[in-house]
Amino acid sequence: MSARIPLVSDEIFHHAVKLLAARDYSVFRIKEKLLKRFGQIPDDVIQRLIAKRYLNDRRYAENYVLGRKKRGARRLRNELIARGIDESLADEVVSKLDLPSLHDAMTAKMVDWNLRAPLQRGDAARLFRALARLGYEEDAIREEINQVHEQ
Repeated sequence: MSARIPLVSDEIFHHAVKLLAARDYSVFRIKEKLLKRFGQIPDDVIQRLIAKRYLNDRRYAENYVLGRKKRGARRLRNELIARGIDESLADEVVSKLDLPSLHDAMTAKMVDWNLRAPLQRGDAARLFRALARLGYEEDAIREEINQVHEQ
């Protein structure tokens, strides 16, 4: 049986650069990838990636939310946190976005689906589910749908 040769941090660093050249990763995700491949990561590898600006959680978070603007703020925040972004950074990035209000999102869905007030029970339920998937708060969605019924 041959003894395993310890991996040099340069090899791990170059593999990380190769991964980051293909797409952006958060610090958490790149660590996961490298740990899965190499079993351990020397501390200096992540620090070098950050110092050379190859790895940046803020940039990752901003790019992530830019491609997903149709989702609600709460959902985007939760997705960023699940991807290893710090809660305060996730809150900051999401708060800077110009996301559509619940009213605007609901109006757009109604136009797309050719719905008119008063809504049928099934249409209201479908609209509720669609807006909830986008990350809007359920109580706010109920209120907005009730306002449409009152018109």
